[in-house]
Amino acid sequence: MSYDLPDPALLASVRISYQPIVRLADGSLDHVEVLARTAADDGTIRGPEDILNAMTSGAHAIRLTETIIERTLDEYERFGFAAHGLPLAFNLRLDAMLHPGLTRLVDSLRARCGLAPDLLRFELTEDQPVHNLAAAHAVITDLRDAGYGLALDDITPDMPYLAALLDMPVRAIKLDRSVVTSLQPAAQSFVRSMAAQASARQQDIVAEGIETPAQQETMRASQVTHGQGYLFSRPLTASTLRAYLNAH
Repeated sequence: MSYDLPDPALLASVRISYQPIVRLADGSLDHVEVLARTAADDGTIRGPEDILNAMTSGAHAIRLTETIIERTLDEYERFGFAAHGLPLAFNLRLDAMLHPGLTRLVDSLRARCGLAPDLLRFELTEDQPVHNLAAAHAVITDLRDAGYGLALDDITPDMPYLAALLDMPVRAIKLDRSVVTSLQPAAQSFVRSMAAQASARQQDIVAEGIETPAQQETMRASQVTHGQGYLFSRPLTASTLRAYLNAH
């Protein structure tokens, strides 16, 4: 597909890492989130800001998304992750999701590796509120019907259009780290409310940013089903992920 391209140097600097997401019931690996970062000339890995700042339009967002998926699926083949049936979760900005041809692009990239759609998931994020909720619902439904997993990412109490977004046909919701780590009663009440709604919809609910056993136990007691954070694993390169999979 042809796009208005971001800076080629930025595309060349993209590096991929992976963070495990586990089932809180037994600590077993469920899937990994793909984290895209950029590397400086000296090899230093920068934070996510470079990637986010480059997504200045839907066209830029989808071109970067394409690069990230291509790099990840190349590593998926080279490091033998298919032998583990490892599901991957990619971040997908809602404005990129609404770009024409997204489903066709994802299908094409997946088919090159012969992966089943249910091994690919998309965590939907937004920097700006999406006002065309009907269009978002239609694309999410198309991706779901094609077999892909969808999750709403970075859920907080003040998220715009939260009630409408929760009614989308998604497989999971992810609680933002700020909510997970907060000791405020309102935050903990929000966690329990989201967990109850997810259970009623037969959705998974993932807590991001778990760093201590106490936070893990609080989330488990609140009926949160999955966890992600340094308590379980820091982000891994492809080679260290392979070692992690072999060890588990």
